[in-house]
Amino acid sequence: MLCPKCGFDNREEARFCARCGTDLQRSKETAMGTEALEAEETSGEGTREEEVAEPISPKIPEPLPEGALVGGRRYEIQKLIRSENGVNEYLAVETEPRKRCPNPECQTTNSADSNFCEHCGSDLSGAELVSLSVRLLESFSSDRLEPFWTLAEREIHHPAIAAPFEAFSEAPYDERAYIALPEITGTPLGQVEPEDAATVLIWARLLSEAFAQLAREGLGLKEPLATAVLFTDQAEPFLLPTAIAVKADKEHWDQVRHTFAQQLERWLQAIGEEQWIAPVREVLSSETDWQKIAVALQQLWERMHLPPVVRLALAAATDVGQRREHNEDSYLVWQIERCHLDRTETLALLVVADGMGGHAAGEVASKLCLQVFATHLLPMIQDWLNFHEPNWRHALMEAVHEANRQVFAEAQAMRNNMGTTLTAALIVGDKVLFANVGDSRGYMVQNGQLRQITKDHSLVQRLVDAGLITPEEARWHPQRNIITQAIGLDPNVTVDLFEVPLRPGDLVLLCSDGLVDMVDDVEIERVLLSELDLSVAVQTLIRLANEAGGDDNITVVLARSL
Repeated sequence: MLCPKCGFDNREEARFCARCGTDLQRSKETAMGTEALEAEETSGEGTREEEVAEPISPKIPEPLPEGALVGGRRYEIQKLIRSENGVNEYLAVETEPRKRCPNPECQTTNSADSNFCEHCGSDLSGAELVSLSVRLLESFSSDRLEPFWTLAEREIHHPAIAAPFEAFSEAPYDERAYIALPEITGTPLGQVEPEDAATVLIWARLLSEAFAQLAREGLGLKEPLATAVLFTDQAEPFLLPTAIAVKADKEHWDQVRHTFAQQLERWLQAIGEEQWIAPVREVLSSETDWQKIAVALQQLWERMHLPPVVRLALAAATDVGQRREHNEDSYLVWQIERCHLDRTETLALLVVADGMGGHAAGEVASKLCLQVFATHLLPMIQDWLNFHEPNWRHALMEAVHEANRQVFAEAQAMRNNMGTTLTAALIVGDKVLFANVGDSRGYMVQNGQLRQITKDHSLVQRLVDAGLITPEEARWHPQRNIITQAIGLDPNVTVDLFEVPLRPGDLVLLCSDGLVDMVDDVEIERVLLSELDLSVAVQTLIRLANEAGGDDNITVVLARSL
């Protein structure tokens, strides 16, 4: 359809001229009315020679040479792309680099003198400097540059809108009007395939925010969604300026919302993520405010990235062994759950303490250690129950140090050398945090293999690290019971922390050295893989340790992620 104002050849179904924004439907109706009126005036008259007016081509400015500077020397012409309908289109480059926002979810380019991102507020100190290629439109009249001129005057800024950088007039040779547009290449939305549901929601949120800004300005889309949005090679969506209409009403945006929902459903179905179709459909059908839609889509994305629901099976036991008169080991197993919006989450605390110092000393140290350690974690557990997420690494470290302080103080008061090991596993969300002092151990069974997570604080471990003995030799070394770190022996203690991802089917094992000194890792792995009942597995390991001699107290704590 030819525009009556600028002569631009638009698509037949276009409502507005892509070049100047003229209402084509209204012009068509006016033209039809005029034709009818002329027909009435000439009806019944004799035949006469028709007069056909020659179309007047709009005057085109003389193209600027390569290297010419315009816009106050901000743009350097690289080449002329085309000249038509009174407009020259150039490929140009900005002479002053811009600051790219370091926020990976923003990436907005800001002026070189900006200290903070105009879109998200991120600090731009040290931001990457980029020189942007632009498409420069040139005409004798700003009317020829609509709707871009109007868009530039409204200062539309959003990471997903390829809005004009600026509109200006100047006279390098004669008075000319200019529009600077971003140079964007890529794939139309209708031909893009996302990798996963998370990507779909990120794209949906960005575009919803862009639609929200257009709607606030009374703007709309004049092209189908499939061609109005272009995706760069970095999978970044951009709403093209040629697709923006200078007028839009609520009915228009309702139709866009319906089409947008259909596109998101097609994407999700194509990648086999049908479980997210209903939640996305609910967002777009229950809300008409695009900014609220963007917020709801962000919440869906966050829900998608919540840790998987973990349920645990637990078992624990301790035994005096065959040679000791008293059991100086202590253990703690503590599991709690919280549930909100039909989502149940588990927190579990497993602790083993192997006391030392003899009767009325070792058992006192291990008991006091567990009491202080667990009590110190109670405020953080309370925060978790209130749906806050504490800094668990810091909390575990502080709890171990407090336990060491109080056990050391008790040893000084009792005038003995009591102390204890401490190995703990905090299971929260989809991870396990281990804390260790001494030579009690923490293991995990993952993918059918037993792996020691903690590292012994012992003399033989130092010898192994130095390459002087092998791990097998360490099991029978005469000095294997000498430890280099323990709770309560000194005012200060070094704590080892380890973090391991937790997946369904994984096993967590804590034990005192009464097990590992008697039963090797190969046999422990065999029992854990062959016995599904954790209580039976615990008793089997204790039995094997006793059958091998039972030289020390034996404590075993097991947890399985279901």
